Amino acid sequence: MTTERRKRYQKLIDQGRDIALRTQTENAVDIFQSVSSLLESNETLMQECSRKDRPENASEISLNVQIVKMSHELVSAAMQKSESSQFCDAELTTAIMTMIGSTDGQQNWHLFGKTGITAFCMSKHTPSLFGTFDFNPAPVENTVKERRRRERVELGEARKPTTVHKLNQEETDARKLQDILEQLKLICEKKGPKSAIAYYELITDPTDFMNTIDTAFQISFLIQKGVVVLETVDGAPFVRPTSEAEKQHARNIQNDENVQAILSFNYAKWQESINRYGLKRPMLRIDRDIIDSSALA
Repeated sequence: MTTERRKRYQKLIDQGRDIALRTQTENAVDIFQSVSSLLESNETLMQECSRKDRPENASEISLNVQIVKMSHELVSAAMQKSESSQFCDAELTTAIMTMIGSTDGQQNWHLFGKTGITAFCMSKHTPSLFGTFDFNPAPVENTVKERRRRERVELGEARKPTTVHKLNQEETDARKLQDILEQLKLICEKKGPKSAIAYYELITDPTDFMNTIDTAFQISFLIQKGVVVLETVDGAPFVRPTSEAEKQHARNIQNDENVQAILSFNYAKWQESINRYGLKRPMLRIDRDIIDSSALA
């Protein structure tokens, strides 16, 4: 499309914009006449283009369609402003009844049909106005069925059987008692064969009264098992490891009777033992922090 023809189309577009401004002040008839003149000028300009160039010049076809669309909008705006454009059912009914009349109770509807046929005509169309359309099919929604979630059953806190914990605790206690027995043997060996050590000197911990009570508790188990002997020397209690001969004699006798000894020990007795034996540290090293590992799991 040449520059001269582009300017002529732009002039027609400007003319349509001027008509749009006049729709607010002028009556509908004047607007219709202006729009009709605009369409005639647009058609004339389009016909000037050669038949060969028409389907190939897309820019000129686009401007032509723009002017036609603008004309349609101008007519619609003018009709909305004009009161004569309002449709009246009563007037339409009266006009139809006047046309068909009524003779001998019969209505001549064929007259209405003949009049309507004359108004029908095939509309003119331009192939360029058809345009192109991209077919976009409606998306099909695929409903995904939600998978049912399996509810997890709470099984509660896992705990070891009581019997396992009891066995582990017994093993820990046995190791502690064995360690105390080995220390007692070393202490007595330093003093001489078959030597004994004062009971209160052995159990007293000068740094902690409660540790002293715990040591006495541990020694009582060794005495009960028969691996440690509690005897009296000059009215004072002494302890020593049981000899092999004494163990053999005890097995031969097989005496099931229990011999009990009651010893009194309090805070004052603890302080007295510290001063009497001049203790600065306990004679037995007992790991009192030994805890069953299974209890921590």
